[in-house]
Amino acid sequence: MVEVEGLRLVFRQGREETLVLDGVSFSLPAGESLALIGPSGCGKTSLLYILAGLLTPTGGRVAVARAPVVRGREGTALILQDYGLLPWKTVRENAALGLRIRGRSPEAADRVLRDLGLWDLRHRYPAQLSGGQRQRVGIARALALDPDLLLMDEPFSALDALTREELQDLVLSIWRQRRTTLVLVTHDIAEAVYLGRRILVLSSRPGRVLAEIPNPGAGRPEYRREPAFHQMVNQVREVLARGWVHG
Repeated sequence: MVEVEGLRLVFRQGREETLVLDGVSFSLPAGESLALIGPSGCGKTSLLYILAGLLTPTGGRVAVARAPVVRGREGTALILQDYGLLPWKTVRENAALGLRIRGRSPEAADRVLRDLGLWDLRHRYPAQLSGGQRQRVGIARALALDPDLLLMDEPFSALDALTREELQDLVLSIWRQRRTTLVLVTHDIAEAVYLGRRILVLSSRPGRVLAEIPNPGAGRPEYRREPAFHQMVNQVREVLARGWVHG
C-alpha cells in the first residue's frame, strides 16, 4: 500500500540547505498501522506531509497503492494536531467540507457524525466544543471521505490524558472495523505502541531510520494491560535513547 525508498528531503533558504530526511525506506501493507516516532525536529511531520502529497521530496521514491504520490489523492485523508476546523462553520459543515471540495454528497458526513456521537452537536461551532469534541469532528471529516489511507499528525497531543485514551480507543475501533491503512505521527511512546502494529523510529535530524519494530500486539483494546505492552514501550524507549547518544 505505502512504499518509501531512499527518501531524502532538503529545505533550501537562499544559499543555506538543511537536510531533514536522509535515506528513509519502509513499506506498509494495506490495512496495517504504522506509528512514526522520534525526537522533535527529526522530520516526522515532513514525512507525513510527503505521504499526503503536500511536500515534494528532494530524492527517493514514494508510492501509495503502487502509484506515485500526488497532491489531492482521492483516497488519502489527513487529520491535524490543531483539528483544522473552520471557526465560522458548524460541526456538520466542517465534517462535510472535504466531501464538498471534492464535489461529493455530504450525506456520508451525516452518517459518520451519528457513528461518532456528534449528531446532537451538529449545529454548534468549534468554539462551543471541547478539545476532544473538536478532534472527533476532525476525525469525522476524514472518515466521511472513506479513505484507504489515513494520516494522523500528533492528533491527541493537546488533550488531557483521559480524553487522549478515549480517542485512541476510538481510532483503534475505526481501524479494526474499516481496516484503513493508518500512519500516525506521535511523540508519545505508549501511544505509538498502542496504535502501531509497526513502529518506525527515526533519529534526530537528519531523520534516518533507527529501527522498524514489529508490534503484533497492537490493535487490541486489552493490550495496554498486558506485560508485552510495557516491554514494547521499554524497547522503543531504548532505541530512542541509543539514537540520542549516537545522533
